Amino acid sequence: MLGDEAVRYGEVLDRRGASAKIRQISEQYSLEVDPNAYIRDLPVGVQQRVEIIKLLYREAEILILDEPTAVLTPQEIEGLFRIMRSLVERGKSIIFITHKLKEVTEIADRITVIRRGKVIGSTTPEQADELKLAEMMVGRAVRLEVEIEDA
Repeated sequence: MLGDEAVRYGEVLDRRGASAKIRQISEQYSLEVDPNAYIRDLPVGVQQRVEIIKLLYREAEILILDEPTAVLTPQEIEGLFRIMRSLVERGKSIIFITHKLKEVTEIADRITVIRRGKVIGSTTPEQADELKLAEMMVGRAVRLEVEIEDA
């Protein structure tokens, strides 16, 4: 709630009111966060949910997630994707920035490749080809498979 603090009596921080609003958001979007927990004590996946709640607390309609799966376990990634789908179903827009081709084709509605500040191209997951996306990302032909030579 920092930066958008609720106050009572003109100057007193309304912790109960803020906690109730955070609980309501947490339940509404199935984010499962204790509003009274210290962030330092929370696992990374829950810290990420806190960041999403902060945006929803401020009534954001567009969420920008930059490499949100970088430090998550596979189970946490599945949970994040469930949350993202739920947010989209409720009318929120999400810009999901990642280099992970399998994730972007799983979660995105549209894919746009930007390299050095310029749009290289756009497609849909149904039309996306991982090799072509990789080439668009790096600007040259790439090989996605590693060849192992016999010794």
